[in-house]
Amino acid sequence: MPTRIKKVMLLAAGYGTRLKPLTDHTPKPLVLVAGRPMIEYALDKLRAYGIEEIVINVSHLKAQLVDYFSAEKNLRVTISKEVEPLETGGGLKKAAPFLGDEPVFAINSDILWTDESDTALNRLAQTWDDMTMDFLLLAQPKAKAIGHDKGEDHLFIKPENTLGWNAADAPYIISGIGIFHPRVLRPAPTGKFSVKVLWQKALAQDRLFCLPHHGRWFQTGTLADIAKTETALKTLIIQP
Repeated sequence: MPTRIKKVMLLAAGYGTRLKPLTDHTPKPLVLVAGRPMIEYALDKLRAYGIEEIVINVSHLKAQLVDYFSAEKNLRVTISKEVEPLETGGGLKKAAPFLGDEPVFAINSDILWTDESDTALNRLAQTWDDMTMDFLLLAQPKAKAIGHDKGEDHLFIKPENTLGWNAADAPYIISGIGIFHPRVLRPAPTGKFSVKVLWQKALAQDRLFCLPHHGRWFQTGTLADIAKTETALKTLIIQP
């Protein structure tokens, strides 16, 4: 039976330095993209999937995010507050008491995406295998991506751990969307660290997998990326 994911971890605690001066007064997830806070695009997808609970980490200008989510009436929202941003891995570790013991979605707050015949969230949930996986990362064909920085994606997305690898779509990049099991956080350190530390451990144990995305993808982490995304959105319909 396919896994039904009930909870999502939204990563939203960063300073958003590359979006200055907008993030001097507005937390990055609330910066507008085509007239809407960028985090709303992911929330639309999650609501359409039927997610039941949101856990979100906050730090920079956290009061604005707390106020924003206080208006959410249809979903349970748990706020994980950080005195200063703990990076992706540290944020997950601090939020561990709220995540329970079942697989959860993990989504970056500056990500927008389109779906084709089936949604990315459904495909991830249907592919998840709790017996063999600790992480299942959505991999995006770079040719269909806007806003990707050069990184270490190739270290984690390989033909041997990518389900449905298509050489014509390669190279792939890490999309900032996926599923993980909170059990990986039990031995993790406290304090600041990158989630890549956890990915590397899972990869070494053959428990990190990737699933290619079928659709477009946008990272709105810089002013230039927002401008490119807004231009693209004029010709695309972002549907939940």
